[in-house]
Amino acid sequence: MSTSTLWSQTLHVVSHAYFERKEMFEMDRDCYPVWVLFAVESGKFYYRIGEERGEAGAGDLVFCPPGVSFEREMVSPLALHYINFEMDEGTSNSHEPLPPSFLARTLDNKRLVSDFAYLRRLHLSSDPRSVMRKEMILNDVWQLACEVWEEEHLRDELLLLVDSEDALMKRAAEWIYRNAYTPFSMRALSDSLELSPVQFTRRFRKSFRIAPSDYVRSLRMSKVAELLLDTDMTLDQIATCCGYENGLYLSRVFSKNMGASPSKYRDQNRL
Repeated sequence: MSTSTLWSQTLHVVSHAYFERKEMFEMDRDCYPVWVLFAVESGKFYYRIGEERGEAGAGDLVFCPPGVSFEREMVSPLALHYINFEMDEGTSNSHEPLPPSFLARTLDNKRLVSDFAYLRRLHLSSDPRSVMRKEMILNDVWQLACEVWEEEHLRDELLLLVDSEDALMKRAAEWIYRNAYTPFSMRALSDSLELSPVQFTRRFRKSFRIAPSDYVRSLRMSKVAELLLDTDMTLDQIATCCGYENGLYLSRVFSKNMGASPSKYRDQNRL
């Protein structure tokens, strides 16, 4: 399922309840006529939705589509937003888009915490203005989940490049995947394949619908973002780890592709 289909959905609140300390589920299995969101502030539970199973904890968003069995088992008491919602009118259940996974762990925890705070204040309100505000917040939470699903979709697509039927391009993609974080020349790679740079790019794009340079950049940007959030490394150190000449050049590439400078990205998203 294309993530663009998920992004374009507008959600409408059917009901919303907040449990400050939910110590047990009254039913260990249910099947709903509408979409359901379990948005967890604290605590933990096991879930199974269709064939997917996992563990959800603080900050996790668990979505269950209509007509699908939702099994759950309490691990520790939950602070939980329980929201029933529908997608755009005129979209039948059988044609509603399904996310690549039913659990999402948002990349922007500060924003999610803010959304949770507003929902707590509004959960007992049912006047039109409060309902409208709830829907705005629910749609923001959905967009946070879509960001996660989009990242997962992109990562999966990149890893699946090696499934091409073109043996030579498969070998090239495998080589790039192994060596993406070291400096190398695309010209030298095309020469090793006995192709001109133009021939190599055309053949790679035909096999994978992405240019080899874009594939390299995607892999590197993911690694750079990971190091910005998970380490205290300087930009020059990160550049060395990811195949770039220096931190200044990396900063220009990162800002162009990620929409924010490395320092801003680190400040906004690091916990």
